[in-house]
Amino acid sequence: MNDVVVVVKRDTAPLPSDTLDILLILTDAEKEAEIFTSLGAAETALGKESIGYKKVKALFSQGNARPAPEKLIQKIKVVGFADITTPEGLVEAIGEYQKKDNDWYFFMTDKTEDEYIEALAAFAEGTEPTEMELNSGVEDHRKFYFGQTSNKALSMSHARAAVVYTGDLEEHADAAWIGAVGPWYPQYVTWKFKMPAGLGYPVLLADERKTLEDHCINFVTDEYKRNYIKNGTCTDGEFIDSVMGGDWLAKEIRGGIYDVFMSCPIVPYEDSGFTQIGAAVIQAMNEAVKHGIIAVDQESRAGIYTVSIPKWEDATEEQRRKRIMPDIPWEAQLTGAVHSVKVKGILSVEL
Repeated sequence: MNDVVVVVKRDTAPLPSDTLDILLILTDAEKEAEIFTSLGAAETALGKESIGYKKVKALFSQGNARPAPEKLIQKIKVVGFADITTPEGLVEAIGEYQKKDNDWYFFMTDKTEDEYIEALAAFAEGTEPTEMELNSGVEDHRKFYFGQTSNKALSMSHARAAVVYTGDLEEHADAAWIGAVGPWYPQYVTWKFKMPAGLGYPVLLADERKTLEDHCINFVTDEYKRNYIKNGTCTDGEFIDSVMGGDWLAKEIRGGIYDVFMSCPIVPYEDSGFTQIGAAVIQAMNEAVKHGIIAVDQESRAGIYTVSIPKWEDATEEQRRKRIMPDIPWEAQLTGAVHSVKVKGILSVEL
């Protein structure tokens, strides 16, 4: 037996966790897209007095948010457009940018005027493709817009868009809010009851508060000497976490199925092949359960979802000829903060 034994184990590199892909769109000058992973780099490139730098700072500097996130967002992509004079022009410029870079999910801009917020919210709402569009080959690159406003009476109703009221636009409440809550992604957390660092609470009259709530505009409240953002909703009244949970689930299902295709020499057009595809869907559901996105049965603690995997005999002759698998219907119950909401879908796969 040796007197000295040295065992060296190399740590396995941790797999990167899902993070939010955030795009900041500036309109003061033309700027090629650049990814910043530190505040110092943003200061050098954008200038300390610029709106772009201040938004990045509000996003990155949320270590003292309540509750404090375990990690911080330290990555953002910034792009600049020039000669933007109308909301339509900005939306058109974003559309052109998408043609070369669609790899982003959340987006903010330096615009706070009502007409720009309305146009950007409408743009975000229109990014979720319909079933018909998906079947015709349109790729799913849905977006989520965050904006800030100083208008207490702002009113709109768009999905996939959250707006926060602030009495001081220099606080950049939109960026601070994302920085305070975004680090939990993809964990299912409510965007209500969070207090970003650096935000004050606006003095609001009772009827002004009611107007903001009626219009689904978020704001920092002061209730019993507690400050936090309420109500964590999009401008159409849907909860932010519900939208994000559904988006994450769609992304995970799609990615899981691509992984099956790319790791197998062939996925046979038979029951075993259908089971492989179905297993990827089930795996995505189980991951959603782990992240708290899908609700669990209070007794069994099993995820509340169903996935109906078809059989070969369910396929039509045309489907077999074109190698199109019969649809996989699925349904899941999202957790919700206090109540639950169901999501469901039909998955179409070409083998």
